[in-house]
Order: sequence, then structure tokens, then C-alpha cells
Amino acid sequence: MSILQIEKLTAGYNKVRILNEVSFHIDQGEVVAVIGPNGAGKSTLLKTISGLIKAWAGNIIFDGRNREGSSPHELARIGISYVPEGGRVFANMTILENLYMGAFTKRSNVKTGGLEEIFQIFPILKKRMKQYACTLSGGEKQMLAIGRGLISGPKLLMLDEPSLGLAPVLVDDIYDRLTKLKEKGLTVLLVEQNTNYALEWADRGYVLENGRIVLEGRGLELASNPHVRKFYLGI
Repeated sequence: MSILQIEKLTAGYNKVRILNEVSFHIDQGEVVAVIGPNGAGKSTLLKTISGLIKAWAGNIIFDGRNREGSSPHELARIGISYVPEGGRVFANMTILENLYMGAFTKRSNVKTGGLEEIFQIFPILKKRMKQYACTLSGGEKQMLAIGRGLISGPKLLMLDEPSLGLAPVLVDDIYDRLTKLKEKGLTVLLVEQNTNYALEWADRGYVLENGRIVLEGRGLELASNPHVRKFYLGI
């Protein structure tokens, strides 16, 4: 059953069209990756689904209802969690305060084990929960950003470039921890410039170019596609 159905979604900035009739779906418990070149519209896609950008046309059907036009806080409340690129955190707040901010739509999750669940996935956050976020390394900030996105217990987690700017060993660590979430059945929409990681980790994938979906398929099928191998894997 599809938890998210995107139908002919068109969006952009001012009068510049970025997304052009994009359609795809995500099933419950599935990890779907969107890959493509810089400027293809990947981040715009996530921002439009999360309500940060208003769609020009099309439908965003989540959990059986058309949510197009809903505000970001309404979409967060019904279970869509968006983790922006670059591990953006509230620098002058502690780790614990950052996590509390992620639970603003569902405060009860903090009291019912949500906080401990985040600490089990990212133990370093528990050790440093009273530190200010500005003191963390790039990898730790990314862990905090993901933890903040998870603490509300979302039905859909959207990750924008979780490997951006991180050393390979840190990327491995991040994806190892994300794999634990995948094994628990979390539904994830992943935008990722690192095509190898994206297609290896995802169940299915879509290739977005110039605002349009040009290819789709199982992750490993896309990884063997001649177009993907040439332009995204350098093979």
C-alpha cells in the first residue's frame, strides 16, 4: 500500500519552474532514493512535499488524503519529517533542546521512550546531550539532525543529502545506523548525491533530471543501468 503518492507535481521559485509533472510513489516500509545531477530539483521535491514550497500543480497524497496546500507544521503533525541537507541544527541550543524541538508536534513521544530510542541509535548524543550543538563535528551534527527528525515517530522520514560534506568513514557510520531504522520498517524518501550509497541502500530508486523523472526501478537494477553507470557512477 502506498503511503505517499505524488501525482504530476509541478513547482518552482518565482516564475522559474524546477519540477515538471513529477509522479512517483512510496509503499509502507519502503526506502526510495531519488538521484540526479545538481540542480535537477531533488531538494525542491522534498521541500514541496514538506510544505516549505507551495506546489504550482499536482497532488501530494499522504496516508490516503491529498495534503497539497498543507502547512509544514500540519504535515509534521501527521507524520512527515524532513531532515534538510547539511546537518542543520540549532547551533546555540543543546543537543537535548534540539531533540525536544523535533518533538514539538508530539511531546508525548519524549515521555514514552522516544528519546531513549534516539540515544540507542546515536549513543554519542546521550553522552553529549548537555553540549551546545555548535560544538559538534559535522558527522555528529548530521546524527543530531536525523535524531531530531526521528523523535516525533514519523510515518515518513525524508533525508536530503545525509552524506554531504562528510568523510567516507563517517558516511559509512551514518548509513550503518540508518540501516537499523530500515530493518525496523521505517519508510524513507532519500535524496542523495552519493549514488553508490543511495542505490545500494534503497529498495527502489528514481532518476530526476531537469525536473522530470527519467528512470525508475529497483536499486540494484538502476545501478546496472548504462545511463546511470555512465553519468552517476563513472563506470
